[in-house]
Amino acid sequence: MRLNLLKLRRPEAAILALGLALALWAPPIRADLGYASSPAPEIDPEGLRALKTLLEETSTRAAVVVHDGQVVAEWYWRGEGPLSTFECWSTSKSIASTMIGLLIDEGRIEGVGDPVAKYVPSWDEGDKARVTLRHLLVQTSGLQEVAGFPMLPNQLEAAINAPLLTPPGEVGRYNNAGCNMIAAVVYGLGLDPEAYIREKLWKPLGMDRTSWRRDSAGNVITYAGVQVTAPDLARFGQFILDKGRWGDRQILSQRWIEEATRTQTHLSIGNIVAEVPYGYLWWLDFRPEDAPHNVSALGLFGNNLTIIPELRLVGVRLVGSDREGAGLMTRTPDWVAALARIVRRSTPADEAPSLTATQEVSP
Repeated sequence: MRLNLLKLRRPEAAILALGLALALWAPPIRADLGYASSPAPEIDPEGLRALKTLLEETSTRAAVVVHDGQVVAEWYWRGEGPLSTFECWSTSKSIASTMIGLLIDEGRIEGVGDPVAKYVPSWDEGDKARVTLRHLLVQTSGLQEVAGFPMLPNQLEAAINAPLLTPPGEVGRYNNAGCNMIAAVVYGLGLDPEAYIREKLWKPLGMDRTSWRRDSAGNVITYAGVQVTAPDLARFGQFILDKGRWGDRQILSQRWIEEATRTQTHLSIGNIVAEVPYGYLWWLDFRPEDAPHNVSALGLFGNNLTIIPELRLVGVRLVGSDREGAGLMTRTPDWVAALARIVRRSTPADEAPSLTATQEVSP
């Protein structure tokens, strides 16, 4: 909506002037439903500035920060806006994990101890018969990574046919083919992964512009592929922070959220991510300085979703496939530290309602 300044009465003009003045010392703050109308006293403007500087230095395209259920900062660069969608790469793995939780809650899957072969019959032989859903979720399936996997026309088939490199449960290894077996499990239930999660999660949360990329054979790829706006990814983060609750609905059990974001193993990615605690396809507890417990979904090029429960914070940083933004990939602790510093720790954070599924964002 465009404002006609000439038609504003004096009180309205004064309010607009005050808003413009605030914008000079703090990032844009929205006054719409679900957005902070003024900075909460525990939000540190200097911390927000420092976070914005880090994001600008690392070629970020979109970022949203939510505190206590209210958006306190929303930044876009290089012509992007709240309706811009980005490939969030391996951040998608945490969404795939959440899909497994929904299926367990519904009783379609008995539990993470289920063998993958229960849903993928061709795995019912040899060591593959011992691979469980839990192995897929903590990246200890032992499945061999397939050369050129993201470029293959049928990545579902390639994952199913990949051999085991090590026995299941013995070695933790970041593995895209293993994570893509989550798609095989969902297809084995007679469901399309994208259609299922859209109906069960994305629609209730108002993630209307979110989609899941497919390989050339038409199969959803669950190791990556989610196309999402920054506000929509923030909604997902708030949903996780609120332990599966959205408004007055408990969409996913609190038990699953707590289990998925609890340390199950430790994992690293070469020189990109040092070994840290790992849940069910969630990275945990990057501990720069005195940062409190944190939960992150991390993607290629530094597409990040980070949740800091103690501070009631959700942070989203997106660059899509822009290689210039990859500088933050090896600086995840810096991102977590900068996000944590926007809240003055001396002021306790109270419980607050989630973002609502009906809210709108504008550039």
